[in-house]
Amino acid sequence: MDITKLKYNNLPGLTSSFEPVILSCPFSEQIGEPLIEWIEEKANVRVKGGGLKTKFYTNKQRDLPEHDILLDWIDSVIVESVEEMSRWTNSAYNESPESSKRFNIADYWGMNYDQGGGAVLHNHWPYSISFGYYLRTPEGSSPLVIEGNPIQVTEGRLILFSGHQSHEVPDSEVGGRCMIAGNVLYLGVT
Repeated sequence: MDITKLKYNNLPGLTSSFEPVILSCPFSEQIGEPLIEWIEEKANVRVKGGGLKTKFYTNKQRDLPEHDILLDWIDSVIVESVEEMSRWTNSAYNESPESSKRFNIADYWGMNYDQGGGAVLHNHWPYSISFGYYLRTPEGSSPLVIEGNPIQVTEGRLILFSGHQSHEVPDSEVGGRCMIAGNVLYLGVT
């Protein structure tokens, strides 16, 4: 079946992909070092591509005060970020009442990339939104590549993107790239 011939393929005003939202964390200097140490201690699962991952943690499982600071800040920017991502989609979300624009961080985990480590192409579907917060990005660190578009990662920056978007991390030329990744659920109307 040739999907280009489907009558809904070229609706006006729709974008083919969601643009990620990139924000700078106002608490980056305060939270950086403790979170890096936590990841270095806990990241012991090798992922496809070679990066090292911690176990998955739920939003309620927070080992450090710095987790509270980071995750509470991410919670505080999700609605505005989703509105930015969805503005060209003609989604019913854009017309929904403010009371239905509710999200929850479902899970998160730490990642540490040795030299040569990366992450193979994957996505986080069925989660609505995924994120990466970058704690340490030595010169020469690999970018985050979302649907073929590289985004150079920077310490203290949060990248939010749609959970269905395929992304990868090419093999790193340097060691030490360290970040926290996670997923967000859309809760909708209660």
